[in-house]
Amino acid sequence: MAFRVRVEALREALGRVMPIIPSARPLYPISKNILLYQTTETLEIRATDLEVSIRTVMNVLPEEGDSVHLVVSPKPLMDLLKGFGADEVITATQQDHTLRLSSSYGVYEFGGLPFSEFPEFPQVEGQGGVSFPIELLEEVVSQTAFAASKDSARIALTGIYFDFADTHTNFVATDAHTLVRLKRTDIRLPDAPKLLLPVRALQSLQQALKGFSSGDTLTLYPAEGQALFHHPMLDMVCRLIDAKYPDYQSVIPQKPPYSARINTNLFKGALRRLLVLSDKTSNLIRFSFEGNTLTLSAQDADQNLSGSETLRCEYEGPDFRIAFRGSVIGGVIDHIQAEDFILRMEAPGRAVVIEPDPQTPPAEALFLAMPLIV
Repeated sequence: MAFRVRVEALREALGRVMPIIPSARPLYPISKNILLYQTTETLEIRATDLEVSIRTVMNVLPEEGDSVHLVVSPKPLMDLLKGFGADEVITATQQDHTLRLSSSYGVYEFGGLPFSEFPEFPQVEGQGGVSFPIELLEEVVSQTAFAASKDSARIALTGIYFDFADTHTNFVATDAHTLVRLKRTDIRLPDAPKLLLPVRALQSLQQALKGFSSGDTLTLYPAEGQALFHHPMLDMVCRLIDAKYPDYQSVIPQKPPYSARINTNLFKGALRRLLVLSDKTSNLIRFSFEGNTLTLSAQDADQNLSGSETLRCEYEGPDFRIAFRGSVIGGVIDHIQAEDFILRMEAPGRAVVIEPDPQTPPAEALFLAMPLIV
């Protein structure tokens, strides 16, 4: 059967799968397309880049005529739909390999391909899953993705690591300069395989779920080599990154002897101002702790620029100096939502532990930042 549908509903459904469509010329041209597959009163829409596959379903009103089973390019279809009001109703029919849309304004045709040419949706044979609200996925991605490497030569560092344990789950990302470990005690999946998931897949899923309530339940089914995320109206399967993740626990200092509690907003403001005056190559920001004061300073000798600011803090330890690339320390502090943060330091050339204060159970965040040796 053909079908009728509100333009706004079809736009929203297409928007859920389009983040998967490759922006560059793909190795397999079929991945630039989507599959429309009607089953009487439902329409399934699928997209894949052969690493990540996503499908969504929506209700439609059946009409007389052959059902729509067709592969089409999504961009011209979406661009056309943007030209209608949200309440416009269109009728979709299929004639051979052509999708025909009729509206109150006119008729529009899109050439397509047989549905049999589109890859099958992957089947996942995994163990029991774990369910959580969509807002938790949003928190995990927003708090960790920034720290993952963008260097494809370091493939193991380009994903987010799901480290399941009996009492909690650690979500980890690192680029070797910054590391974040987000511990959630409300997510537990004992004996599940560890998952190293591509950042792009998780960000695409986050985008696809934007139209749903943040309290809606999402279920993750881990399996060997891939993972399935299931929502009643959306499924996404992605291949895992085939690489061994580094032993992140071993690089976290256990008892750094120096610590400072610093107001987050005051620090952000000072850093923002001093970055204007820092060397544009090194981006160097110097920290000097003396008593309960922190002096931040920056200099660009080539441009004859310099500046410093002093902040009150709660510092424990003898006078101490350390330096960071401003973009590294700033990237971490931008992801701290607490009123204060604690800086735990061991030596000027060793990784520094940064923790929000207070923490917000059931989440516990820990960041590492590598200093510069100057």
